[in-house]
Amino acid sequence: MIAVIDTNHLLRIAAAYRRSPLFAAWRNGRFELAISQAILAELERVRHRPKVLRFVPPENLTGLIVFLQTDAVFVTPAIDFPHCRDPKDDMIIATAIAARADFIVTTDRDLLDDAGLRAHLRDEWHLRVVEPAEFLAALG
Repeated sequence: MIAVIDTNHLLRIAAAYRRSPLFAAWRNGRFELAISQAILAELERVRHRPKVLRFVPPENLTGLIVFLQTDAVFVTPAIDFPHCRDPKDDMIIATAIAARADFIVTTDRDLLDDAGLRAHLRDEWHLRVVEPAEFLAALG
């Protein structure tokens, strides 16, 4: 099973780090985590913002980035993909399609609340957009 986790939720994983159920599931081999250079660059871009520093210890984010660089499946984002109502989320969709992912794991309402986009991703790409709890339940 392959999943792409959106940038905001990767930051939440970094905040909890080894206590994160998603992090543990990935590290225990329950799914493959796909990522693109664009997602990694976004993490690097936001890592020093005061809001991020307030909730995410820098050493946790550095550790997560190292794990991503060494253990995630890197893909080049797709060029042809359905777009989100928030263009900043397009890289998540493009990465998931390129990775032939089964899931996009997110708490982003722009991805979760767009029923048309979700249906298109499900029907055309066999890609489900789900919240973390639903993804963990799907892992069994």
